[in-house]
Amino acid sequence: MFTLKNRFLVQTLFVILWILVIPGGTQVLKAFPPAENIDFNEKYKQLLQEAKSAPSQGYLKEVAFDAINASQAAIKTGDYTAAVKIAALAVKIGKSSENNHASTLANSLKQRCTILAREYRDVEKFHQKLQKDPNDANAASLYGKFVALKLNNWKEGLFWLARGDDAEYQTLAKQELANSNNSGALLAVANGWYQLADQEKGLTKQELEMHAYDLYSQVWPQSIGADRTVLNARLSEMPLRYFNHMQEQDLIPGPWPFGKNGESGNGQGMFTVNQIEFPNGLGLHPPNNGFARVRYQLDGQYKTFVTGVALMDHTSEVRRSVTFTVFGDDRVLWKSPLIRVRGEAVFCNVSVKNINRLEIRTESPGQAYGANAVWLDPHVLK
Repeated sequence: MFTLKNRFLVQTLFVILWILVIPGGTQVLKAFPPAENIDFNEKYKQLLQEAKSAPSQGYLKEVAFDAINASQAAIKTGDYTAAVKIAALAVKIGKSSENNHASTLANSLKQRCTILAREYRDVEKFHQKLQKDPNDANAASLYGKFVALKLNNWKEGLFWLARGDDAEYQTLAKQELANSNNSGALLAVANGWYQLADQEKGLTKQELEMHAYDLYSQVWPQSIGADRTVLNARLSEMPLRYFNHMQEQDLIPGPWPFGKNGESGNGQGMFTVNQIEFPNGLGLHPPNNGFARVRYQLDGQYKTFVTGVALMDHTSEVRRSVTFTVFGDDRVLWKSPLIRVRGEAVFCNVSVKNINRLEIRTESPGQAYGANAVWLDPHVLK
């Protein structure tokens, strides 16, 4: 599993974490062998040899994604040195493949691995203490924060935080563990993490805000009436918001229904691009001789719109090129190049300062057979 969740960071680091971790779910690469069975030194050599002997750039792209997978597997085992080394190799292979998606993802992963390796050095001794004495409350608290906030493994992180000696983290961790299936209680827990974020600074503050957002997004689909109004107001306070958690307006669908929650609209579950799922992705297949579109009310609250655009995997044939366009108050803010081949992803980062209404549109001239257009976790930032 390959996770990606944004951390409200400065723009460069934001892009790194946007590529790597997304709230509300995980982005998933192809199934990888159990991490404990991998010799990462041998895996590195294997990937290097495959890259050297690759017969085509298409094959190189596959090797790059294999390297990304291997680096992520190394993170899971806690071997951050191997993760950095393999991610650096993925960067080189991704560049050689000339695939924008592989190259962007590899660069982001390398930087994340480097951050994790540095952060882990500060908590390694506490991790070792827990292996000897799992009841060491101080070690549990410090290691739990690393696992939850840095690795974004909240399932394990909550376990340790609930046993830790930081009273506020301990209380919220216990409440979340006890109420994971109760929407009302989960909303209260989300409020607790959000309030705790106000007491923190820097990355810790941003990481707690992101976890609160994650919990709010879990409640969003079940919210109705006054409850949704309250939740909408809270989400509007957040530094980031995914379109998946906003009310769409003026929808014009194509031959498939509008796809939300990472679905393309074809009724076959979550779409993938290069075998990666985008849990907050949108599907907007254009019609023949026309366009599909959806609009969102921003009310001038946000500064930046970020997304990726692509054709989903399993696209067998595209008879016409697909264009993705972003409009702000009826003027073009960004337009993609023509996209006709699956596995290509183009990324958009455009200013929406003072924009009240944002529209995303897909269009394919003539017959739009195979124009399986998807938006990769589109979101706005304050």
